[in-house]
Amino acid sequence: MEPDFIAQRQVALQNYLNVVLMNPILASSLPMKKFLDPENYTAPLHEIALQQVSLALRSDANFEVGKAIPDMGWRLRKHYYTVKNRQNPKQELLLAWVEFGPDKHLQDKDMQGVFKSLGSLKHSYIEPMVHQHVTENGALTIRNFHPDGTLRDVLCNSKPKQPFIKKYGNPKQTKSLTVTEITNYAYQILEALSFLHEKGLPYGHLHTGNVLLTATGAKLLDIENGLLGLPAFYRPYVVQRRKLHATTQVDVYAFGHVLYEMAFGRPLLEATIGSSDLPHCDSKLKNLLEVILSHEALKQDLPTVAQLMEHPFFEVLRRNARSNASAVDKPHFKLSSHLKDALIEATNKAESRLRDEQKVARHQKRLVRVQEMMSSEEEMKKRKHKLKKEQRLAQERSASQLGTNGTKQINGKSPERSDSPTSTSTATSVGTLTPPSHAGHKS
Repeated sequence: MEPDFIAQRQVALQNYLNVVLMNPILASSLPMKKFLDPENYTAPLHEIALQQVSLALRSDANFEVGKAIPDMGWRLRKHYYTVKNRQNPKQELLLAWVEFGPDKHLQDKDMQGVFKSLGSLKHSYIEPMVHQHVTENGALTIRNFHPDGTLRDVLCNSKPKQPFIKKYGNPKQTKSLTVTEITNYAYQILEALSFLHEKGLPYGHLHTGNVLLTATGAKLLDIENGLLGLPAFYRPYVVQRRKLHATTQVDVYAFGHVLYEMAFGRPLLEATIGSSDLPHCDSKLKNLLEVILSHEALKQDLPTVAQLMEHPFFEVLRRNARSNASAVDKPHFKLSSHLKDALIEATNKAESRLRDEQKVARHQKRLVRVQEMMSSEEEMKKRKHKLKKEQRLAQERSASQLGTNGTKQINGKSPERSDSPTSTSTATSVGTLTPPSHAGHKS
């Protein structure tokens, strides 16, 4: 094969992979991971996780690990198990074990302290932990199991314990929420985010799979993910947007995706939205989505959570919230000044790594554009060369034909005349007659 053809195919394959990897569901699947990085995905992840869980609960007599729930979530290194509380056997619980991620910047002692405080966190719109434990390799959490599943399960009409790809890869039937439901759940999510931001807890992991819909409202899940340094669900989109360099901004951006999914019953598989992505949408909701997800909005700093809560879409809900403020349970979360400083430092390091990734992504985009331009210029050169060659060959053929015609005329034959022995025509051109030849004439 020609080197130019191979180079073109490499560029095309890279563009194809870039499109595939922009889909968080496909990007997080094990087949895709093995295709891109086969050497790092050969370990028996489930067996290793079970060993870690057994060690973590060895000294705790209250809980007994049950069956594994394979591939329930999208993370390859996060594993789920049923678990029984010996003090309350009828309580349905879900155990999750996950290894630390690349943005784990807290020291082990500080991680222990923050996790202990998370165990006592109380907020109306944050799902509490029943039990939590941190090891040198990762963290174990136990929460109440909700049979209806997450917001994504509700939208996809799926059962929560089914494999992730089966549930969400290509759901047979999806549903959207009413404007009233969207208003209520979205405002509750914003209240939870506002609390986390106020307390300095990095989140960055909002998506419909991390929101429960309960009888008392929406509740955030997995608020510990940011502390554990795990990559976010929307990371492929975030690294493409220069302005999304802070965890609080990532939360706002992810909130826009959640809002879109609630409104249309399907995920937005793009980094931004256009007018064609918002058909038959409530005008205030449409404006709210555009404020967060439009290409123009993402060229500048996104609004804060507090500013979003003042948006006209939530006007009625704000009035009701003020009148019912006394009836809401007071949230609770305390950290020592040392742990607050440690969280700030860890967050800064994670955001610095995100900015570095964004620089790499921009550099790769420039390289792809340059390669495309070079291949385009090379193609143009080839076309020009081919055209010149064709023109030269045409000229050579024309000259050759003229030479042949001249030779025929010298030998007494004109190409204009018929070679038929019965032909009597003597015309060589219009208006010109050739007198009969007397050479060799017989009367």
